[in-house]
Amino acid sequence: MSKISDALSLIDILKEAIRREHDSYDYYHKAASVAVKPASKKMFLHLAEMERGHASELTRHLIDLEAQNHIDKALTSSF
Repeated sequence: MSKISDALSLIDILKEAIRREHDSYDYYHKAASVAVKPASKKMFLHLAEMERGHASELTRHLIDLEAQNHIDKALTSSF
């Protein structure tokens, strides 16, 4: 597999991971909204925020990978 193909598959993986983190955030946030006990609500909100952090971290990696992929394409197309 070429370097560009590897990058494209990693991009797809990161996009799917980000989508899943957003889904998990929504799930925990909804759970917090129906939780009766304050401790449960706090726990679900904490878990939701963790998922938001994961999505942010993955998004940073995605941006970096897409930028590198663009650079790699530019370099290989000029030869």
